Amino acid sequence: MTDTDPQPGPWTRVGTRRRALLPAVAVFVLLSLGVLVAAGSEGPAPRAPAADAGADAGADTDRSPSRSGDAHPAADRSPSPARSPRTVAISTQGGLSDGLAETVASEQDVEVVTVVRGATLGLIGTVDADGEVVDELPDGWRFPLEVLAVDPDGYHEVLGVEDVLSLAPDEGLLSESSAEVRRLGPGGELRFRDGTRITVVGVLPDELVGAAELLVPTESPLPVTTDRYLLARTAEPLNGPGRARLLELAGGGSGLEVGGEVPVLRHAAGVMPPARLKVHFGEFAYTDGPGRWIHQGASWLREYYAEESVPILGATECHRDMFPPLRAAMQELVDRGLAHLVDADDYGGCWAPRTQGSAALSSHAWGIAVDLNVAGNHYGAEPTMPEEIVEVMAAHGFTWGGDWPVPDGMHFELVVDRELPIPGQ
Repeated sequence: MTDTDPQPGPWTRVGTRRRALLPAVAVFVLLSLGVLVAAGSEGPAPRAPAADAGADAGADTDRSPSRSGDAHPAADRSPSPARSPRTVAISTQGGLSDGLAETVASEQDVEVVTVVRGATLGLIGTVDADGEVVDELPDGWRFPLEVLAVDPDGYHEVLGVEDVLSLAPDEGLLSESSAEVRRLGPGGELRFRDGTRITVVGVLPDELVGAAELLVPTESPLPVTTDRYLLARTAEPLNGPGRARLLELAGGGSGLEVGGEVPVLRHAAGVMPPARLKVHFGEFAYTDGPGRWIHQGASWLREYYAEESVPILGATECHRDMFPPLRAAMQELVDRGLAHLVDADDYGGCWAPRTQGSAALSSHAWGIAVDLNVAGNHYGAEPTMPEEIVEVMAAHGFTWGGDWPVPDGMHFELVVDRELPIPGQ
């Protein structure tokens, strides 16, 4: 199961834009919704615990939620430094090491460096520019919201984003993907579990804000404290030795991305950012379960959860949109006489409503990742996955965790916002 990752119930419309939560009695996860998932070296996970009957919090089931009536200016689509081959992002599993930014900045070919902090925080409600409630959750429930915090001057110097320079501590910017999910524009307000309220002052293209669901200045009262990645501008586009040098400075478990080579320059760039994931696969609210398990909103489960039979793997629980590519990949393995390469008895599962060990949710919570041949492909170990499986899965839209800085060889995750390179082609 990946460690790189990262949600609402039945709503009723009041007027044209106001949404209020209807209480309902529901069992979110029935006993028939068993979880068959392996978490790294932990082995197969137990069944997800059933949620107690009570408030039903879940997502608006529109696949592409419409924005609120609050208009915002059309985004400037001119080329940006975020796509320049001279702009790079460096990230390390668990957060940047102390002093890395200063070390990278001291390199002769590096012109400027800035650090981007990140956290997943609990969002409990939103209000539009007219003061109308857009989302409102009952006690104990929240949406997982990825928040990035930047030093405005440094961020502007690297990416040229002028909007960050005028941000007050209680203000923030949304990516276009986040604005679509949240149905908010400038003047809207985000309300967090800790009582903090952030006013939206702009909506920018995903690439300019790291596809953040919310981007705030480091002076924000929100507790965004982990150094997720650094952005650097180099004098010339990096060549092979230049990349190797920066990765050497970053240390083991580090990744480096170059502008224009990934859809969005950020940490964990090999998978879809949470905002984009939600656009394609829906958003759910959740409340805590035992340990790392969560209870998901029932409306998201009704709309997107499914259990179907898949060649080789048998009965599988996933997001409904996961089945066509997964079934096609497994059928191709069968047709090519390669089914024996997948050990059906060592299948770790797909849907697993749990966190990664922090507040961030795993892609398994959305049911868009599968763990194959678990025993020989634990997290952090040298992968033993047959190349033919990796090739076939990539051809059907799955990125492989075995290629990550810290390998997760069992893990295949659906990615729909880009074309994936197919090994050997």
